[in-house]
Amino acid sequence: MKRLLSSREALVTGLLLLLIVITGLFNPNLFKFDSIVEIFNASLTLVLISLGEMFVILTRGIDVSVGATAGLAAVVLGTTLNLGWPVGWAIVAALATGTLAGMLNAFGVTMLRVPPIIMTLGTLGIYRGLMRIITGGSWIENLPQSIKEPNLWSFAGVPFFVWLTALVIAATAYWTLRARPARYFYAVGDNEEGAYLLGLPVRPTQFMAYTLAGVFAAMAAIVFTSQIGFVSMNAADGFELKAIAANVLGGVSLTGGVGTPLGAAVGALFLTAVHSMLIFLGVPGIWDNAFAGVILLAVVYVDYRVRSTLESQRRQARIRGDVGGGAS
Repeated sequence: MKRLLSSREALVTGLLLLLIVITGLFNPNLFKFDSIVEIFNASLTLVLISLGEMFVILTRGIDVSVGATAGLAAVVLGTTLNLGWPVGWAIVAALATGTLAGMLNAFGVTMLRVPPIIMTLGTLGIYRGLMRIITGGSWIENLPQSIKEPNLWSFAGVPFFVWLTALVIAATAYWTLRARPARYFYAVGDNEEGAYLLGLPVRPTQFMAYTLAGVFAAMAAIVFTSQIGFVSMNAADGFELKAIAANVLGGVSLTGGVGTPLGAAVGALFLTAVHSMLIFLGVPGIWDNAFAGVILLAVVYVDYRVRSTLESQRRQARIRGDVGGGAS
């Protein structure tokens, strides 16, 4: 029980289930299978962006350009498709765009030593500006059916992209748990100087973190474009802050070195589910951010209190054990 209470992922998942039950009591339509699936489907863009942001935060960095990166990758995807490119090559172009955008952030942070918040704020403006330059400020519409078709595929009533994103989460979780290079993210974030003294590749690890953030943002852009069938000028706008909030909610520490892909994904799902549940309750959309902010603060505070209590109990248990050992 204590292990469950000390797990942010378990706490957020439990709270999410509780909110679903409470909302379902007021609107039973939420309990329908299709409604639950739609919540998962609506969360995919934020889940993927949050996974990329997680790697940066693990290294004690921050990337506030991931939303703009996703938007730029979506613009490249839509533009190349309307130019007649095959869907496969258009997707490659979008992934390359996200990768290069992430690498530019990585170069500035690791090679030029620009503070992460300054570097990514700058590239946020650059990427948003490029979106308007490429499109002339117009939305990209009339995309070919080839990019929309995957969103129509399903298995067992669950959309294709939900299965694909679940596979990405599982693969990312396995990689961070088992692969030695992935463990460097935690080591660098926990103690950068100590990692350097141990001979770990600190700068290459940080470079990889920002690059992965760009790759995941591009993946989110592909899913996003397929789902809605067009690209607007505000595509993924504001998702950078939501991704950071999702990571904090899921237990990824802003001080670095702590967190899991599952936590980032659960945090993103939770934020999306809050929005969906407010719709089911008939709450006006203007309250979305306020409710999400209150719940985020409440979860972090409860988690802090639980962890403090458990740590206090463990400390007292050690003291009692020391006293008992001394008396014997």
